[in-house]
Amino acid sequence: MSAETMPPTAKPDEAPLSEFFVAEGTLRSDAPSYVKRPADDELFAAALAGKFCYVLTPRQMGKSSLMVQTARRLRAAGVQAANIDLTAIGARVTPEQWYLGLLMRLNQQLRLHFDVRTWWAEQAMLGPVQRFTDFLREVVLAQIETPIVILVDEIDTTLNLDFSDDFFAAVRSVYNERAENPAYKRLTFIFFGVATPSDLIDDRTRTPFNIGQALNLDEFTRPEANVLAEGLRRRFPDQGERLFDRIFFWTG
Repeated sequence: MSAETMPPTAKPDEAPLSEFFVAEGTLRSDAPSYVKRPADDELFAAALAGKFCYVLTPRQMGKSSLMVQTARRLRAAGVQAANIDLTAIGARVTPEQWYLGLLMRLNQQLRLHFDVRTWWAEQAMLGPVQRFTDFLREVVLAQIETPIVILVDEIDTTLNLDFSDDFFAAVRSVYNERAENPAYKRLTFIFFGVATPSDLIDDRTRTPFNIGQALNLDEFTRPEANVLAEGLRRRFPDQGERLFDRIFFWTG
């Protein structure tokens, strides 16, 4: 498939009305009511180009749905993509537990079929940060020859962890490895969350998190949101368009 080829999804007029509108939560990758914004294509293009990116905005702006959609498009373009939701790892954990949980999810998402627990135990003489970066080099990059994009959601859940600075510093070190090891150019991180870049490394004695391209999520325009009107048109054929116009006027 070409980079712009996407697998077929349900058309708005084919999806049951009970499934069309989703009031909350992340939309599934083939949701017919997903509203595409300029950020969709910007993030997709940046990820294909191997750029580190971050989408840091307030809640309920569609970050998680954007992540799911972007991962789907990347996989269709031949890229190995891993969606990691950090809330699934938890915040009341030790560094050992947190990093092991992260690696196990990477192993699952990238379908590596690797014995992470045994490998982790065998590397016990090393700290968890080094085991994380070694895993990326010795396992992920060694087993996957195509480009790899790791999409990490809810990064703000790490900000209260005592060891969060080490994680983002490690990611920055992975980026810096590109200068000496071309294999690292195949590995890209994208962060989603409610934070600012200056939040990611709190220790002012360390170099700030100064890599990556920021992408903004703007409110829907009326033409962009037109896909949402389809559900109302099907339910109220004579008034669906007018109803949606009023809804958009009230809500923006």
